[in-house]
Amino acid sequence: MQVRGKVGQELYSFVRQKASYWLRVFAIAYVVAHLATMAALAFQSNPIAAGGANPHPGSSPMAGKPDWRQVERTLLEAAKQSPDDFGAQQRLGEFYLQQNRLSEGIVYLERAQRLNSQDYDSGYDLSLAYLNSGDPGKASAQLRKMIAQHETAELDDLLAEAIDKSGDYKGAATEYYRAAELEPSEENIFDLASFLLQHKTYEGFLNNALTFFRYGVQKYPRSAKLTVGLGVALFANSNYDDAVQTLCAAVDLDPRDPKPFEFLGKVSTASPAHIPEIRKRLAAFVHLYPDNGPATYYYAMSLWQRAEGEPAADMATIKALLEKAIAADPNFYEAHYQLGILYQDQQKYEDAIREFNQTIKLRPDYNRAHYRLVLMYTRTHQKQLADEHLAILKQIKQEDAEAEHVERDPGNTQAKQTGAQH
Repeated sequence: MQVRGKVGQELYSFVRQKASYWLRVFAIAYVVAHLATMAALAFQSNPIAAGGANPHPGSSPMAGKPDWRQVERTLLEAAKQSPDDFGAQQRLGEFYLQQNRLSEGIVYLERAQRLNSQDYDSGYDLSLAYLNSGDPGKASAQLRKMIAQHETAELDDLLAEAIDKSGDYKGAATEYYRAAELEPSEENIFDLASFLLQHKTYEGFLNNALTFFRYGVQKYPRSAKLTVGLGVALFANSNYDDAVQTLCAAVDLDPRDPKPFEFLGKVSTASPAHIPEIRKRLAAFVHLYPDNGPATYYYAMSLWQRAEGEPAADMATIKALLEKAIAADPNFYEAHYQLGILYQDQQKYEDAIREFNQTIKLRPDYNRAHYRLVLMYTRTHQKQLADEHLAILKQIKQEDAEAEHVERDPGNTQAKQTGAQH
């Protein structure tokens, strides 16, 4: 979660939302809404793993855009000539992290740490490199050593992530609590609450997630990410009306920010009473961003769903909006799926079959589309194709059941993984 370093000066600014926050919340939303498992947390930002390191801000960044091969030769020569020079080893290690060459960077940062184990920046970046290279055990050991020397909230937060990746979710929760206790910042509260929400299958985790999201929103009332998180947690707890109202509040914090709208759109069908409020916000957003595919799609869906007492939907308008959403984002499988349903309702079966097939081309495991194809092929007397999709549907359901069993028994999964390693 905490990704800091010398080429990035911010820890969790609103654009840590660019990955860790927003993607993780998307993943959380996908899990809890079975709209999603969108977001783990997704909702995690790892610039090192993504192709560019983001070490600790205490180190000095490489300036400009030099010839990286020449830079490497210069740094490598300096490190070889001065094997006992901490700075030479650290600079080369950091260079390799920036180039996403983690294994090489680790070698030189380990040397730097042996020369000066008290240096915070190189120790933090070494921990981060361990973590992103798939070795949470080494990351945990390095972080525990640093915490013993001088505990900080960001070290506890990164240790929590390392423990989480090792499968010890309760141990990770303890470290997230510790980080938020030491420094109750917006970011640390969000990390704790969203972690608890992500692992809601543990007894008490969902209730604690709600508690900390509420605390965070009270402490930071202008925080969009905490408000969105609270909305998702309420949705996970089946408080659908409260969830939608909270997500409307998140949207209202900055009506021009596209990020909260997707959450609002995804959960809108859960609260029919609030459809007019949701529709009003989506209409305004589509007016601002007419080429935003997801916004257009969710606006179409809000028009399709009617609150009690509203007149019937204008299906021609909805069809045009769905087609516009697809034109803006041809890979938006949900828009193809809903357009297929519209055609099915209008008994345009060949058009419906085309859209459902496009849906599973974009997302092969989308069971709803397979189910619709079973119905369509049966209705159009194409039994072999209907049987094929029925078999796929059964396989997907079996895999989903197995995955749900694993999610509900993570300790058993961890034991199996440990046994496999031995």
